[in-house]
Amino acid sequence: MQLSMLLAVVIGAAYAQAAHHISFQVSGCSTAIMQVPGRGVFGAGEYDFDGDVNGIIASAGNVACTQDGVPCTSIEASLNSGISSADITLIPPHQYSAAADMTITGANPGAAGNFASCHDPNCPDDQAFHQPTGTEAISQRQVNDPNSGLIAKFTC
Repeated sequence: MQLSMLLAVVIGAAYAQAAHHISFQVSGCSTAIMQVPGRGVFGAGEYDFDGDVNGIIASAGNVACTQDGVPCTSIEASLNSGISSADITLIPPHQYSAAADMTITGANPGAAGNFASCHDPNCPDDQAFHQPTGTEAISQRQVNDPNSGLIAKFTC
């Protein structure tokens, strides 16, 4: 009886695990790369992941972007069962290489909303990070949803 109860709890926990969808869309760029730590390196496409997915870096451009997104425009995200967040980064050594649109999907978006866009190297601080310190936290987007997702779109 106790074994069957334990098994039911374990199976229930497995089904209650967070699930996340990432749509990595790229148009007109010669390089598209997305690093998902512990899961692999991917090109443009649609992906589903079970469990927390932290430290995602998606990049694109007409230059050779590394799996760390250097020297390209990058979208960084962490999707987990608590508060998920995403942002566009141009913090050096990242450089503007493509227009980027980012939406973090899910319920209960933070005060800044769930969408950011950067279509030139001088996009506003409330849309992309340009330096590692300062008051640019307003460019980060958040949702509080265990099944959050990410739409990362790059256009060259």
